[in-house]
Amino acid sequence: MPVYISLSKVSEWQGSDIRLFRIQLYANIVAETISTIELHKARINTQKDGAEKAIDSIKNMFGIKSEENIDKILTKIKNINEELLRKLTYNSRLICERIKDESSLTVGATSKQIVQFSLEDLEKLIKEKEIQSVGKTLAYENASGFIIEFFRQLKEVLGCKYVILLLDECSESSEEAQVEIFRLLKLIRGALSSNIMTNYAYFCASVYPPYATCYPSKIHGQTFNFEPGQDAGVEYLQLDELTEEYEKFFSELTRKRLEYVSGKIVASAIGEIFENEGGFMLAAYASNGIPRRYLEILKQSYDNLCQRSDPLEELKKISQRDVESAIQIVASNQILSPSKLREEDFKIIQEIMQRIGKRNRKTETENKEKSLPIPANVYFTINRSQILDYNNLLLQGCVHDKGRTRLKKYYKEEGTQGPLLMLDLALAHYSGAIDKRRVLDIFRKDLKVNAKSGYQYCQDFDLEQFEFRRQ
Repeated sequence: MPVYISLSKVSEWQGSDIRLFRIQLYANIVAETISTIELHKARINTQKDGAEKAIDSIKNMFGIKSEENIDKILTKIKNINEELLRKLTYNSRLICERIKDESSLTVGATSKQIVQFSLEDLEKLIKEKEIQSVGKTLAYENASGFIIEFFRQLKEVLGCKYVILLLDECSESSEEAQVEIFRLLKLIRGALSSNIMTNYAYFCASVYPPYATCYPSKIHGQTFNFEPGQDAGVEYLQLDELTEEYEKFFSELTRKRLEYVSGKIVASAIGEIFENEGGFMLAAYASNGIPRRYLEILKQSYDNLCQRSDPLEELKKISQRDVESAIQIVASNQILSPSKLREEDFKIIQEIMQRIGKRNRKTETENKEKSLPIPANVYFTINRSQILDYNNLLLQGCVHDKGRTRLKKYYKEEGTQGPLLMLDLALAHYSGAIDKRRVLDIFRKDLKVNAKSGYQYCQDFDLEQFEFRRQ
């Protein structure tokens, strides 16, 4: 039974009390769990024989004395949690506004005086005993254990194989909130046994890379460790541009998306919406393996097609030029977003594009006289001590970490031996860092030649040697 929670939905308004975040997180999980049961009620047997003990346990957990059937009990539990969330959200905002109004009349009022709302304030505003009882339970540090037990009893009641908790955008939460999220995931991981038939809960959580996520560590003062690769398997939602399935993946993605939109079977999505294969290939590689970006490039390409088409004529297909224009829009407005990058980030990426472009132009000229041409390059190594300077660029997708997929084999004596990074392919196209006349050859052939050579042709960058650092 899947239970989806987006952490952007869970209010991060905490005042000075992490317990309020716990209420938001766990009350949402309970409410969403029961909503899932209600949505698929026709497929679920909530009257499973021998589940009386589990039903009694669930009633005790939520302080319910009713002798009604499990359907009505679950509805009541959902109502309790939703009412708790409603009161928390509404009253916290109301109190903040009131305190703000009062403090604006006080000379010298500081921002710290404006937001002071605690669990105790919430309890004063809640009179229903059941809601108050659940609120107290979810507020404290053992609330994650409470949810795990809830999942265990639900498995007995519903007869499902297991509950899978899907937590999205975990890294968007504050550091203290992330610790609470990983506490829950650690408990789920700890509840597992070697017998897959007896496990009752799993999780799948989306987070940013480790350098942008606050994984709990005893060294840093938390009470437990959570280590990617040990406490959870790690999968990246970005396809490696060198995998054999790369082009096939985006072809299938296009076909299934088109079938969903049109409501009919599509034999060849590429032939259906593109003038030729070149437009599709350019869109796929410019996405740099990121499905969301690929769909955005398609959307912008289609908008470009509509703008140049006569509304009275039959709509044409997306051309390679439409895709080229789309890449310029996505690169300029989204990848190089001023709201996500600092001034120094822009200076770093600008110089990276210039240095790679200068090297590639020189290579293209020299290749005219060579029988074995040197491939165009978008890869570079950096000093390990400077990796933090690249954090925003990595998060924004301006550059990509290749260390998780491959390593550089050859190093020049004077070169750096730090992480292997890659200039984003959309930015390489946008900035002219690669030859646009043979861009598809570069994406489909030169990148693979670079990899097979052990990245013999990649560049070495030291930020201390960059122009803006020397000024």
